Amino acid sequence: MATSKPSCGACDRQNITKSPIVWCTDCDEGLCSECQKHHRVSKPSQNHNTLPITEFHELPKDVQQITQNCDKHNEKYTIYCKKHKCPCCGNCVVEDHIDCRDFSRLTDIIDKTKTSEALIEIEQSLADLAENIQRIRHNRENNLKTLSEKKSYIEKEIKETRVTINNHLDKMQDAVLKTLNTSEEKERREISLSLTLLDGKGAEISEYQKKIVKIKQHATDLQTFLSLKQLENKVSCENEFLQSLVDTDSLKESVLSYNVHNFIHKFLTDIRKFGDITIEKKSCDVILTRRKDKQAQMLVPHVSNRSVKHINLKLYKTVNTINYNASGCCMLPDGNMAFTYYGSSKLNIFSTDGSHDFCMWLRTNAFDIAYISEDNTLAVTSGESKRKCLTIIDIQNKLLKEDIAVTNYCYGIAVKDTQLICSASGKGIQLIDPYNNSTREIVRDTLPKFCYVTRFGDKIYHTNSTTNSITCYDLHGSVQWTFKNVSVLNGARGITVDNVGNVYVAGTTSNNVVVISADGQQHKEILTASDGLSGPNALDYCKSTDMLLVANCRNSAMLFAFV
Repeated sequence: MATSKPSCGACDRQNITKSPIVWCTDCDEGLCSECQKHHRVSKPSQNHNTLPITEFHELPKDVQQITQNCDKHNEKYTIYCKKHKCPCCGNCVVEDHIDCRDFSRLTDIIDKTKTSEALIEIEQSLADLAENIQRIRHNRENNLKTLSEKKSYIEKEIKETRVTINNHLDKMQDAVLKTLNTSEEKERREISLSLTLLDGKGAEISEYQKKIVKIKQHATDLQTFLSLKQLENKVSCENEFLQSLVDTDSLKESVLSYNVHNFIHKFLTDIRKFGDITIEKKSCDVILTRRKDKQAQMLVPHVSNRSVKHINLKLYKTVNTINYNASGCCMLPDGNMAFTYYGSSKLNIFSTDGSHDFCMWLRTNAFDIAYISEDNTLAVTSGESKRKCLTIIDIQNKLLKEDIAVTNYCYGIAVKDTQLICSASGKGIQLIDPYNNSTREIVRDTLPKFCYVTRFGDKIYHTNSTTNSITCYDLHGSVQWTFKNVSVLNGARGITVDNVGNVYVAGTTSNNVVVISADGQQHKEILTASDGLSGPNALDYCKSTDMLLVANCRNSAMLFAFV
């Protein structure tokens, strides 16, 4: 185990005490000047990485503890288990990960970690946290100022009222001022507590940022990678903490107010108090910055601003999908197309020229399909089938990789990073992590069958063929807008979004495709039976080629280009 022990490891094993001048990250020990010379020319160690001992001591203590070898078996880490998110030696794989199916070579995983997007993202997330803390702090400081100003205003109003009435009201004046001061002090204490807590969080974020700098300067790739995983959890917790402040009453604006009773001037002898001091909690107006969400939208290929009224499509290619009643379709990065069929266990892949590439048979029925770019796999929902599950398919090796059990019949599916967004019949919209089989409810609702879902940035779009409506949610499940117009769209099924946020919906009953603007305010019918549609069930927009794939109920699919 890596330590800051001030002695040469090689000499120490000979009962000789010498101070090290360098640290070998491969051997996990310090070396004195003499041992360093032998170490440098020895064939097994001539390519080892070393760094000055002073730089090694600059690393955070927990980073120093990360070694190249497994603590349990004292063998070098060579494998990374994606399911458990941990490095493994050969014995670890045999003893503890024999049932895991998703491995990668550790050298491939940690290669260029210091310049990876993940590290940059962590740095940006830490910067976001620091910025968000300052925003919340500024919000709280402003609230203190407005409380004080409003308190002064109310004091003046109270005293002006007091002048107009009899001196025997002095006691009541004192009482209302006491209530005012108590209310303001109570809110001040709560806000001060928030500021103290934010100061602590700010200090933690600053330490994390310093830690990142040290890691980038001195840590090995493995140390950087594993430290990064620890920081990801910490950053996630800090984000959840800040979001909890926004979601709860903690950041609601405290506003002092004073209401003079109308009968004061008329019935002086019946007066019991000047008025009421109240605290009004206004909704928090702090918007937390998350560059990761912004980046997700920035990474898609640029498409010039495309207004709904100017969208027009031209048929590019027709594909014979072989089977009847295609219920799901998906465009792959290489231009290939994948189709699923309602009531069937078959999945067909077609090449870019429309020819049939290969077929796969699932262990359950297949309804909708989505592509996971993180590991080049397809995720397929089962719909109403004997087995309630999601199937993960390895495209490259043409293998059924995994079946993930779910509690409800899942229909429409979309992808968020490595997580899956599913429309669960009778349950709502769920976020499923295929790596740890965890499920989180985004929207709780008794949804019917045959609902589809898609995602763009921090928005989720969902169709409901029973109510003929399309609903836009944020990632917390709050409704942003709803579209419903049965004269234009009937039997809403498949749904997809282009690079600028326009939403495309297949109307199976109305036999058309309708595009809806990103804000839900505008719409346009862009494809009809005259364009060759025959009961469209599913559709998918390809971000890389800027094309729209529409799968008909009959044995055909159509690929359209924007003109």
